[in-house]
Amino acid sequence: MSKYNYEYNENDYKTPPELYEKALKKFGLVGFFTIDVCCSEHNIPALSYYVNGEQNGLKEPWFGFCWCNPPFNECKKWVRKAYKENQQGACVAMLIPARTETAYFHDYILNNPNVEIEFLRKGHRFLNKENKQMGVFKNALALVYFK
Repeated sequence: MSKYNYEYNENDYKTPPELYEKALKKFGLVGFFTIDVCCSEHNIPALSYYVNGEQNGLKEPWFGFCWCNPPFNECKKWVRKAYKENQQGACVAMLIPARTETAYFHDYILNNPNVEIEFLRKGHRFLNKENKQMGVFKNALALVYFK
C-alpha cells in the first residue's frame, strides 16, 4: 500500500488538525474561530457553524474570524464568497488547493493587498468520518488568509 492512498470519494473530509491550528495562530486566536462557514459536522473548533444541509454558507453572512475548507471541486464559489465577505469586514482562513493557474486565484487572491498566502509542503492527511487519517494528499495546498 502506497502512502499516497488518498482517494477522492466525498467532498467533506475533515481538515488535518495541524492546519487549522496553524490558521488559528496566524490570526492570533486561541482555541476557536468565530464560525466554520462550510462544514458537514462540527469538526473545527468554532463557536458557530454553517452545517451543510442546514445552512448554505454561500448564502449566509460571514462574520468575525471564519474558517473555510471548501469542497475542492467548488473552490471558485467559496473563494469569491470569501473575497466579498472580507470586503464587508470578515477575516477568513481558507484551506484550498494551490491552483495558481485558475481564474479565481488570479481574480481574488493574487495581488490582493488583503490576502496572505501560505503555500504548504506536501504530506498532510485529511481525516475521514471516523476521524481516521487517510492517505497523504499529494497535491499542493495553501492556507489563504483574507485579513
